[in-house]
Amino acid sequence: MQRKVHVEKLAQFSGHTGNIYGLYCSPVSGKVYTGASDGYVVEWDLTKPDEGRLICRLNEPIYSIYLFEPKQQLWIGVASGNIHVVDLITKEELKNISVHRSGVFDLKGRDGKILAAGGDGSVSIFNASDYSLEKCRNFSDKSARILAFHPHKDIVAVGFSDCSILFLNEKLEVLDAKMDAHGNSVFSLAYTPDGQYLLSGGRDAMLKIWKVTEGVSLFQEIPAHNLHVHSLSVQKEGSMFLSSSMDKTIKIWDLEGFSLLKVIDKQRNNSHVNSVNKIVWVNESDFVSISDDKLVMHWRVIS
Repeated sequence: MQRKVHVEKLAQFSGHTGNIYGLYCSPVSGKVYTGASDGYVVEWDLTKPDEGRLICRLNEPIYSIYLFEPKQQLWIGVASGNIHVVDLITKEELKNISVHRSGVFDLKGRDGKILAAGGDGSVSIFNASDYSLEKCRNFSDKSARILAFHPHKDIVAVGFSDCSILFLNEKLEVLDAKMDAHGNSVFSLAYTPDGQYLLSGGRDAMLKIWKVTEGVSLFQEIPAHNLHVHSLSVQKEGSMFLSSSMDKTIKIWDLEGFSLLKVIDKQRNNSHVNSVNKIVWVNESDFVSISDDKLVMHWRVIS
């Protein structure tokens, strides 16, 4: 019997004047960071919805955000392809890195390294301690859109606008590839906590589940949304994952059987009125969503 889940909207945060694209939640402090087409980066305390803290304003749209916790430094990817590193405490810009020739769509970090996915089709690795470029490699004439680290191996999956998913090692060497993973751009990737499956979502509105224990093989495909699947987020220790879409909905899925548990939308849940661009779990019960409607929303799942 399929379990039932209930969703409560705890708060919404306003202040951005443009579409919100960048989202990061600190696993240490629980604070949330957003970046938008208005150029603003804002820190939000989920317990104080009316008190956003402005970190910086840049002169172009912000696509991605990553917080390097040991030094409390925000890495901010922007539309031009630059990466700005800003001290979270003093709000001072420490470095403006120019490597990519087009927008930095994703930033992820692990083991003191920061990886960037560029609109120029390249992936780069930086040393977080001194901002130095360790390697940059071009893989496509279309954008690299999303990065996902394998939870137990030195592998990063990269989704591209040329429909492909590449599996790279720490030297950016290709270990495996699915060249026609989706019918169009691959926008979202997330590994299951056990590392056995990779979830992917794309412009084709499909959710695909890939078995990655021995090679890479398609395990299941689901017509998940009516429009682009923009974002996927998996509970770190739990049994659910989320998808969000240009169709303005958020969906909650069962991680064990990949079945749909709940649809969140404006009519039923007072959710977003425009494309839901990104979602991320804050903890095992709460998650945050951002949208083209310029709002940040805080949700709780009760199962």
